[in-house]
Formats: sequence, C-alpha cells, structure tokens
Amino acid sequence: MSQQVYLDTFLAPLGPFLSQDDVTDIYVNRPGEVWTERLGGQIECHEAAGLSDRVLARLARQVAAHCAQGISRENPLLAANLPDGSRIQIILPPATREDIALAIRKHVMSDLSLSDMSRMGSLDRVEVTRADQPGERPFDPSDYDNAEEMLRAAVVQRKTILVCGGASTGKTTMLNALLAEIPPQERLVLIEDTPELRLVHPNAVGLVAARGSMGEADVTPEDLLVASLRMRPDRIILGEVRGSEAMTFLRAANTGHPGSLCTIHADSPERAIDQMALLVLQTGPRMAWEDIVQYVRRSVDLVVHLGREGGRRSVSTVMAV
Repeated sequence: MSQQVYLDTFLAPLGPFLSQDDVTDIYVNRPGEVWTERLGGQIECHEAAGLSDRVLARLARQVAAHCAQGISRENPLLAANLPDGSRIQIILPPATREDIALAIRKHVMSDLSLSDMSRMGSLDRVEVTRADQPGERPFDPSDYDNAEEMLRAAVVQRKTILVCGGASTGKTTMLNALLAEIPPQERLVLIEDTPELRLVHPNAVGLVAARGSMGEADVTPEDLLVASLRMRPDRIILGEVRGSEAMTFLRAANTGHPGSLCTIHADSPERAIDQMALLVLQTGPRMAWEDIVQYVRRSVDLVVHLGREGGRRSVSTVMAV
C-alpha cells in the first residue's frame, strides 16, 4: 500500500470537513471531537467517533513521512502541508497537557480580483490615512475616487505595498488581487512557505521554502530572497515576512525592485511598520530603533490593513507612508 493511501486512510475521519468548500479551518483538541470554522466565521463542534488517539498518532506519523519530516516525543512539533496544499500543525505530548492536538488551515486558491472585492463590499468602508512622516516616494490616496482605483494605481505605479492583518483576515486573498494587477510583461519571483499565490504571469517563477529533515533540503525564505535577487525579477512577492528576510526584502525594494509586495501579521498599519522594524532589529543591524523605523517607512509606500467584523473580512485601513 502506498504512502499516499496510508495518509488518506488516516485522514478519513476528517474527510467530511476537508471536502466542504466553506470550511476554512479544522481543529482537533482531543480524540473524538472536531472543531470547524467556516467562511462566515461560524465555529462549530462535531463528534468524530473514528478519530481515536491511535488514529491521531498514526495520522501524525503519516503526515511526517509524506513531508519527509519526523515527529516523536523527542521532536513533538510538526508543521507540514497535506497533499491538497492545506497547512497542518501537529503537536504531540509532552508538548501538550495530555492529547495530540492538530490544526488544519485549508488551502483555498482565491481568484478574487480588486473589482470582485469591491462588488462584495470588502472595499466599502476603508479609512485612508497618511503617516506622520511621509517617505521619499509619497503616494497620495486622495487623488483617487475609491479604494479599488487607488490600490490598482499603486500597483501599476510600482509602489511597494505591505498587506497586514490578523489570522484569517484575507491577507493572501488581497495579495492575490494585487498580484493580478501587475502588468503581464513584468518578471516576478514569488516566495512562499505554502503555494497559495496564483502564478499567472508568463515570466514568473514560484519558490517554496522547505523544512530540512530526514535528508531533505533546508531552505529558508531568506535563502530564497537572496537567490531571487540573482534571477533579475522586476518585483518580488513574499507570501509572508516573519524573520530575517524582512531586511533583505526592504533592501530589494530599495535597490531596483520597487513595487514588491508582502504580508505581515499586525493589527494596524502602524503596528505593521513596528513589526517589520522589530524583525529587522532582530537581525542585529548597527542602527538605532528610530533609524530602523525610518528605514522601513522610506522603503514601504502603502500599508493595507484587513480585519474581520462579524465574521466578514474586509479592508479597514489604507495608510500612505
């Protein structure tokens, strides 16, 4: 029996939830129970009699084998991708109080455009602000009649854009919508942990960071960013910045790759600037905090913040930096 068949067998108790298009997240806190979150934000608890502790343990081992990683009591954390592209995080005892815990973020390749988002009302209540200290390449949102027109113009004019928000607020959906507005003749390099961005431009390449284990390559987003600079892209699209790649991304945006895009976890545009600066600070540059913040502000033209209200995702703020 193939490894894929084994994996499918142990995923079977989760199959009814994995197959529902409106289910975005699946959580298992203990055997026999599954929690789901739907597109509208509704959270439900379901009985799952077939999801025993033994099945969960075997599922963990099969996911690890599928992704050429290992998981055990000595190595109880596993972050991986399922065959359909969904992201899974598994945690074993002794890193949990008692039972195996797992969370699955389903892979949904969004093809919503800015126009689609506008029609859905996701761009209806956008607060437009300007940072106290504008950068050297100001972008004036007041020149445009609506958020859709403003965001489209920012992409075409090669403004570097930082998309921020909390978990499950639609950051990747927005990044895909902005990506679709880039002229088709431009050369792009996309860098992700999990392939979620739509690779539709003819002269584009998608790079994926790999976790090293069991003889597999260990390639970080920082490694891929450095490599991408030698591939002569017009723009670099970074799925999410969360480590040392922050400084490399900002340098790239400042040295021949304006109009690059990335996402970051933050609860407001100003906090996104601070979070990016904190990531840069952690790389150990010989710069004061105030200088790092100013460097981030000079490197980013626009910050787009997404939020959720009543389970509905939308753009809440656009800040010109």
